[in-house]
Amino acid sequence: MGERLLGRDAELDSVRAWLDLPHAGPRMLMISGAAGMGKTSLWTAALSTVRAGAGRVLACRPGETETGLIYSGLGDLLDGQQDSPAVRALPAPLRDALGVALLWRQPGPTPPDQRAVALAVLHLLRRYADEGPLIVGVDDLQWLDPSTEAVLGFALRRLEQPAGVLATVRTGAGDLSRPPLAHAVPPDRVDRQELGPMDADAIGALLTARYGRPPRPALLRVVHEAGGGNPLFALELARTLDDRLDPDARLPVPESLRHLLRTAMDGLSEAAAEVALMLASASRAHAGLLDGLPAAHEGLAELVARHVVVTGGPVPRFANPLYGAAVLESAGAARRREMHARLARTAAGPEERARHLALAATGPDAVAADALHEAARAAVARGAPYTAGELAEWAARLTPSEQDDLATRRRIEAAANLITSGGASRARALLEDVAQRCPSGPVRAEVLFLLNRAIFCDGDYAGALVPNQQARLEAGESTELLVPILADLAYSRMHVGHLAGAAGHARELLAVAARTGDAALRDEATIATITIEFMRTARPPAAVPEPSYDNPLDRSPFAALHVAGYLYRSLGDLPAARAALDTVRTAAVAAGVEAYIPSALMWATEVECLAGDLDAAAERAALARCAGQETGTPSTSALFTEALVLAHRRELDRARPIAEEGLAVALRSGMGTGALCLRALLGFVELAAGDPAEAARHLEHMEQAATALGAALEVVCPTAVCDHVEALVALGRLDRAAELAERAARSARLIGRPLARGVAGRARGLLLVATGSPKRAAEELRAACAEFTAAGMPFELARTLLALAQAQTRLRQRAAARQSAERAAAVFAGLGADRWAEAAAQPVRPAEPYGLTPSEGRVAVLAARGRSNREIAEELVIDVKTVETHLSSAYRKLGVRGRTQLAVRFGDDAGTGRA
Repeated sequence: MGERLLGRDAELDSVRAWLDLPHAGPRMLMISGAAGMGKTSLWTAALSTVRAGAGRVLACRPGETETGLIYSGLGDLLDGQQDSPAVRALPAPLRDALGVALLWRQPGPTPPDQRAVALAVLHLLRRYADEGPLIVGVDDLQWLDPSTEAVLGFALRRLEQPAGVLATVRTGAGDLSRPPLAHAVPPDRVDRQELGPMDADAIGALLTARYGRPPRPALLRVVHEAGGGNPLFALELARTLDDRLDPDARLPVPESLRHLLRTAMDGLSEAAAEVALMLASASRAHAGLLDGLPAAHEGLAELVARHVVVTGGPVPRFANPLYGAAVLESAGAARRREMHARLARTAAGPEERARHLALAATGPDAVAADALHEAARAAVARGAPYTAGELAEWAARLTPSEQDDLATRRRIEAAANLITSGGASRARALLEDVAQRCPSGPVRAEVLFLLNRAIFCDGDYAGALVPNQQARLEAGESTELLVPILADLAYSRMHVGHLAGAAGHARELLAVAARTGDAALRDEATIATITIEFMRTARPPAAVPEPSYDNPLDRSPFAALHVAGYLYRSLGDLPAARAALDTVRTAAVAAGVEAYIPSALMWATEVECLAGDLDAAAERAALARCAGQETGTPSTSALFTEALVLAHRRELDRARPIAEEGLAVALRSGMGTGALCLRALLGFVELAAGDPAEAARHLEHMEQAATALGAALEVVCPTAVCDHVEALVALGRLDRAAELAERAARSARLIGRPLARGVAGRARGLLLVATGSPKRAAEELRAACAEFTAAGMPFELARTLLALAQAQTRLRQRAAARQSAERAAAVFAGLGADRWAEAAAQPVRPAEPYGLTPSEGRVAVLAARGRSNREIAEELVIDVKTVETHLSSAYRKLGVRGRTQLAVRFGDDAGTGRA
């Protein structure tokens, strides 16, 4: 459409304004519109503006035939930077991974993890953004290859510096209202520039620039109306119309632009058609591609003269991708296969050769299948597992029926690679088909185990157990299969909440370790066994073994340090929990595999909240959120961590919907223990919001679910029982509160740790305040404060100080109560929990026992002291009928039948007049 941008001045000004906006972090502008609207021209002009302003541009223009190529887009983005200072400055492992991915160096014995490639790209983007304005340009985003999309999305999610992504997206190319890469950028930083039709004047200027003379007015009117203001339509219509025809005659408008382009291709000479077909069929145009074609020079010249192909770059390319699509469509299947066979003989590499062989095949083809399988292995070696999975699946489809075992093995390899790269749904469908046709035995066990991983990664945690249990039966006594199957079963059932079954699998894994003499496996199985037993019985382990390996990621999928961190968190040993979970987190971040440890990030966030480091908790929650985004499915762990940090900052209206979403995800996916934690969190949120009834509802559901799962709540949700007691006391349900407080006390004696004793002490203190024993309550609460101080849990300490202030107020120790409340406010402020500090600074009001209203409480106390209804009415200056109403309500709430029981229930306070 010419070198100058015509008819899009307003749109270009808008894009330039977007480029000039100050911003933090990454952002994205998508130029969208129908095919032929001039998106590429606008995109090119915008990038020229960036370059003219000394900004850095990393650009790629993927085509439809390149979507399956490994790192095709990334190679274009980083073209010519192999020896740049930025690449040389990368840490050696990342530089090597990037070099292998982009064929800058030969693969080594160990293939690079795709996340190592992504980390290298992240390092480069950070450096480039620090040096000046940075724009990543992607023309035709819908054709970006998955491997590039994965690493670029990974990097953008973690980029803190300002950088822009300028992309074009063709409308009508599927559901691209929010392309996958756009999910790597916060939604409020994603903008769209929709290109609409050009007006007649702009179309006239375009035709004049292309054909060297202005169109006749009547012809311009017909072209503009028939083409709907689409510039490419207009150019093609103007070229095909015969000016000698009556321009007012009815124009046979084609059904689509592609039809029009096919018609234009029909007029090509044989040489030009051959060149066009080769360019369209090639995965990537490269120097020397047209060598050997008869009359290649003449054919190329004809295409350039027709403005179908441009030669301004290093290799010829179509002026618009639609020209290539039209060429392929008009060529017919036989000619396309013939061209692919020719290209396979001259292909630049094994991957390209394999693709051409496959596209040339008319049915099962052993040669093409073998070539695709080798290309899949090469993709693994370059750190592109999704592409490897596609190629292996393609190889399986082309494998002849007499090689059925080989086809099965290729499908297994395809599924394993798809799972690794986030293609769990596709892997699941593939494995379900293989499992139905696979005979019983070890191979079927492997298929079922992978199917379990695919279902788990697809978000159905409970459903994943079924194929894995079948895999255990199929595995027999094969140690190689048993270890990952049993480890996965123990880990998954622990999170789903099938604790008895999880314990059985952990013990079986321990037996396998004893049989094999594998010390690291023994430690894993031991930690799993004692953790699950603690979750079931609240009996703490006598000792926790140190895992016999340095890197927890070496023992995937069962990381003993991860489980040990959870165990220490449940015991309340925060330093040990931090050490274990930080080791896992640091190793995962360094390797770029944090998406595999969402629950470790969940526990790490909770540990930091307990320890009072809300900034560290927010950092881990953000990491969990990034991990959840990478998987592409809602993450219970990520939602829990985000809501937990917000609740600890008392941003309750923000925390509530996030926690509710997390609970819905947990219930839908079958994450039983996760659902317990989210119920507990919602109870805490509602209690802080002043709604004890709603808090009690969530916490009662939590209690019932824990009973059904056979889980000890004091282990799974250590502070929740105290919150439940507090909610019940506020509602006057004292018998139930007493039951829970006594259970907490028993668990505290069994566990014997400061966290458990502190929780039990606060629960008893809250109950004693409500039942009229503030002296004993104050003693219990002061002891609980000491326990939380010893445990290093300032947030829980501050909450306990507030309860102590209530007891002291009941004792009329106003100075002591004020001092306790001020100390609580100071602790909250020191943690950065300013809203909690503000709430703590409010005047302390004595909590009414049993959930009585102040009026009911005054009447009940006087009645317990033996006053008659008339005497109470006279003393409080109310009528006798009101006294009777208040007493009836108090009896109902307290569960008593008369004054005698009322006096017993109030105890010492009845004699002093306190309630």
